[in-house]
Amino acid sequence: MECRKFQIALLSAQGLENVRKRFRMKVYAQLSIPGNPRIKRETPVDKEGETNPAWNFTTGFTIGNQAVEYQGVVFVIKLYCRRTLGDRYIGEVSLSFKDLFDGAAPTSEGRSSGIVSYPVKKGAADSQGVLNFSYSFGGIVMVKKPSLFSPRNLAAAGFFILKVASEVLGASIDLDIPFFGEDFFGEDVPIC
Repeated sequence: MECRKFQIALLSAQGLENVRKRFRMKVYAQLSIPGNPRIKRETPVDKEGETNPAWNFTTGFTIGNQAVEYQGVVFVIKLYCRRTLGDRYIGEVSLSFKDLFDGAAPTSEGRSSGIVSYPVKKGAADSQGVLNFSYSFGGIVMVKKPSLFSPRNLAAAGFFILKVASEVLGASIDLDIPFFGEDFFGEDVPIC
């Protein structure tokens, strides 16, 4: 399957809405891809910048090449204020991989990159502030699709069958089905 490396550096934000009137704002950003719950990354909390946080946080993914060919594949960067009684939503930026890819400048290493600023939105209207980040797309690479018969999938299926069989037969067996999260896959998770 044809894929590309996508790297994003969440740099900073300026002029964000102050959602905390009594105490200092401690802002972090959360990057996610709707429809793929495994893909969620968070910046460290900026405790000093308040409405002008700076993170310089870099993360990367492997995305299917179709993500840069069609308009429908998006990612969302949500901004939150860390609070003891629950974090408060500040706003978000939603972008398609295709728009970023089309606006990127080619580099000498065969990559496409850019540095951009987007207005932070809250609902349908623009909120206060802008989000600044840089990004780059690598060249096309071939990635082997995961097999349905991988050891991980077979182990999970075996545990499930054993649990169902024990319930049907009336036996009481407590099983924990092992599923692996982002730590197992590392930073570079294929999104295809």
